[in-house]
Amino acid sequence: MRFILTPEQMRALEARAFSLGTPSLLLMENAARAAHSALKSILGGVEGKDILYLIGTGNNGGDGLAMARLCRLEGGCPRILLTGEPKTPDALANLSYSKALGIPVCEWDAAGGEGTLLPMPDAVVDAVYGTGFHGELPGLIGRLAGIINRWAVPVIALDAPSGMDSLSGVASGECFSARHTVALGHLKTGLCMTRHPEKTGKLLCVPIGIPETAYEIFREQALISALEPEDLIGRLPVRSVNAHKGDCGRILLYMGSMGMAGAAGMAAQAALAALRSGAGLVRIACEPAIIPVLQALVPNAMCVPVGKALAEREEYDVFAVGCGLGMSEEVWKNIMALWRRDLPSVWDADALNLLAGHPMDLGEKAVITPHPGEAARLLGWPRERILNAPLDAAEALQRKYGCTVVLKGAVSVIRDQGNTALNLEGSPALAKGGSGDALTGVIAALLAQQPGLTPFESARTACLWHGMSGQEAARRMGVLSPLTSDVIGCLGTVSLQ
Repeated sequence: MRFILTPEQMRALEARAFSLGTPSLLLMENAARAAHSALKSILGGVEGKDILYLIGTGNNGGDGLAMARLCRLEGGCPRILLTGEPKTPDALANLSYSKALGIPVCEWDAAGGEGTLLPMPDAVVDAVYGTGFHGELPGLIGRLAGIINRWAVPVIALDAPSGMDSLSGVASGECFSARHTVALGHLKTGLCMTRHPEKTGKLLCVPIGIPETAYEIFREQALISALEPEDLIGRLPVRSVNAHKGDCGRILLYMGSMGMAGAAGMAAQAALAALRSGAGLVRIACEPAIIPVLQALVPNAMCVPVGKALAEREEYDVFAVGCGLGMSEEVWKNIMALWRRDLPSVWDADALNLLAGHPMDLGEKAVITPHPGEAARLLGWPRERILNAPLDAAEALQRKYGCTVVLKGAVSVIRDQGNTALNLEGSPALAKGGSGDALTGVIAALLAQQPGLTPFESARTACLWHGMSGQEAARRMGVLSPLTSDVIGCLGTVSLQ
């Protein structure tokens, strides 16, 4: 598991390290050495390579200057381009050292245009702003970014591409386009949540030697966290050797309807995912006419007419609702009759659209799984606001509906009253109808099998498992071809890795 910080939290952490006796120049050196090591890995070494270092006026520029020095000492051919005179003592110290080593240093003059940057280097290091950027790039720097972005050479951004707000991920019009971004110490929220991942390229995170005792400043804070692939196996349910189906969780799904293309298939995907995720008993309450279809698609699930389910009220451990239901008032009445506030539940798709029209506190045992369009309806916000501020949207959803929230996206946000997590594992292969239905089934299965865990923990594990399964399906079949059933079929494979 890793922690993701805001720029403000990172600055506070560094300040605490300084107050404990860590010299700021040493921390800069640590950062530069770690980033230089990443650069060597990316480029296959630096010996004999012409690398252009774009240097800003702050400590991000100082990190870049220290990297240029290390490059020179290891046989590289660094060039330094100042976008302004360095202002911090540590940056000035590294500039002096770089000049002493004979590294060429010049200042960026937009009047000279591209000619002042030639010859074209083997790589560019962007150390202009880092996490200190907000708003729009100044014209002088914007023109530089425009030139660099036209070059077919790798750009390695230090901490954040210049032109991207590392808190929100909003990118200015002329933002540097990095092939790799080397985050120092921790990933920042904007790098993870940006709508412009093509600007960050591949994210790498390197340690910079902050002492463990400095993290005491976060003792009273719940930091944003993200599970990593190696966390999965230890978080999945453990089944006893003498377990029977009744021990492994009973799930009631209220899903599917007539007159909606694919509605039965949506319900089937959710049921199949729940079974593939280990649920012992899965029962689908649905309209009688679609029972033959569901039984053919998911023979291991039991089907019952919704009227019978309402009359008999059989016991279940988890209630999952929404996929392909339709949005009639009768459906809402059925949801209210089947749902129990004292048991875990998962709300998706049409159930969320109905909930938007009947807003209520669902309680801490419920999980809602909206995509941005559904979240916009649930909050009454424009969809663009959800997309631009997903962390704020997840917090607002949690406050309004009193439950755990899974705000789905390329990076999903999982939120309960006291915790926030991101899911960074996934694949564009999941950008296909049915993926959300499968996730609903996985969440329901984990809730049913791990009653001692909070819905937040089950939901974040489900997002990780589902995302890794999407990655595995893409490895096997490419990004375009996997169906939801293929992703579900990979759940078992990734649980063994």
